[in-house]
Amino acid sequence: MMSRFRPCSLLALMLALSGCGDDSGRESASSGLTGASGITSITSASGITSAGSTGSDSASESGSASDSASDSAATTATGGSMEDCINDEECPPGEVCGEWSGQCLTPGACIYTEDCEEGQICNMGECEIGSDCGASAFNLTKLPPNVMIVLDRSGSMDGDVQDSDKNRWEVAKDAIFTLVGSFNDDIRFGLVTYSACELFKECTAGEIVVPVIDKALNLITGFLADKGFFYLCNSGDPETSTGNTLQALVGEPSLQDPARGNAVILITDGAENSECQGNTNGKKAAGDLYNQALPVKTYAVGFSDKVIGSLADIAAAGGTEVPYNANNPQSLEEALNAIAANVASCDYVLDGDPPDAKDIFVFFNDDPVGIPYDPVNGWTYDPETKTIHFHGQACEDLKSGKVIDIDVVYGCNAPIPG
Repeated sequence: MMSRFRPCSLLALMLALSGCGDDSGRESASSGLTGASGITSITSASGITSAGSTGSDSASESGSASDSASDSAATTATGGSMEDCINDEECPPGEVCGEWSGQCLTPGACIYTEDCEEGQICNMGECEIGSDCGASAFNLTKLPPNVMIVLDRSGSMDGDVQDSDKNRWEVAKDAIFTLVGSFNDDIRFGLVTYSACELFKECTAGEIVVPVIDKALNLITGFLADKGFFYLCNSGDPETSTGNTLQALVGEPSLQDPARGNAVILITDGAENSECQGNTNGKKAAGDLYNQALPVKTYAVGFSDKVIGSLADIAAAGGTEVPYNANNPQSLEEALNAIAANVASCDYVLDGDPPDAKDIFVFFNDDPVGIPYDPVNGWTYDPETKTIHFHGQACEDLKSGKVIDIDVVYGCNAPIPG
């Protein structure tokens, strides 16, 4: 059941993270858009209560708060020189002028509730979240990214593999089974095999054999399980159509989800055939994928030593910098796991709709400094999809396991302890 935001309501959200892993809150948040696995559960903190209220701006002739001005009683501030003041400039350095009391106080100290920021109350001389803050709790759900595995099925995939009695195709299938099984809950996978291996045609683009979908393990393993030697393209024609295959994914709807990260994992044992580069090539196609309005990164895995050089341009153009070298079963599995950890989500959707994005504040581990609204090293919010995206250092902290608690607070610039 969806809760309703009140004037100063919070999104109090706790993430339970397993096995993995700033500047104060920003001044304003604008709308717009800007991938650790192992997040096992997400729960919202509910039942948080608080007391207190703010009143009007009027005061009695004696200068004390009138009944119409404040329901909170005067208390002793916990810090400050308590000098009379009209504005902050009249206070000693590091102190502020209490808006209602007219006394110089340390930041966060108070005499009346009206000395505190909106949404806070004065309790025992300190400002704390109050009023209706905590009246509503909203769930925060991690959004798994979309990842399309693009697998080379050219005839050379029948080649030998170091440290294995299986061929490259068999080892690649095993690694994909492990990858999808390990990240089935954290990544939405799909599968393309290339080329399409059409009779009397060369350099055909690959085809989507499993669409990007939640929990794709059974579909992918079911498709590949019985695909052996005779599934490989041994037509004698050029079949390593890397550029054509990547180009066919430009604009692919399943990789154009504005609420999620979108990526391609290319696994190939050979350089792109020169005969297949008439209309495009791997570098250009990877660049076209990455330069879309909704970028799609291309991670390149070379399943033999000889192919790494040709994949460097693809990785660079595809926004992932360098390719991964995998010349035996262990290094292939390690490469795919590293990529999966890299693309794992830093995107979270709210089940409520904050009325004003400028009043959203985000905190990690109850640190009052907060995470800044920053598309480089902080967070952004997309009101169209109701999604919070974490970027840069904030995203890395989530993936590394440093963050065990996230508070997304509406209307109150303070975390919720606990």
